[in-house]
Amino acid sequence: MTFFLILVFLIQIGLIFYLRNKMLSERNEFQSKLKPLEEFIIELNSEHQKQSIQLQLSDDLKIKMKEVNVALSKNVFELNYQLLEDLYPKKEI
Repeated sequence: MTFFLILVFLIQIGLIFYLRNKMLSERNEFQSKLKPLEEFIIELNSEHQKQSIQLQLSDDLKIKMKEVNVALSKNVFELNYQLLEDLYPKKEI
């Protein structure tokens, strides 16, 4: 009877060591698969930041272009008005 209990105990100890080693190897395998995914996520994040900066610059450029367009339109209108005044002077009554 004691021989049987010792045998069961040794089998359980062996099973514990086997499962522990299997768990460690699976953990290492998981870490090796996870590493490329982490690098990919980091790369995507950096690309996202670059695109966000470009988008912000694009928005700033649109605002600046609108301001320049307004000023340019005003200058063109003033030049046309001045040209018309020079070409057709006012008649005095």
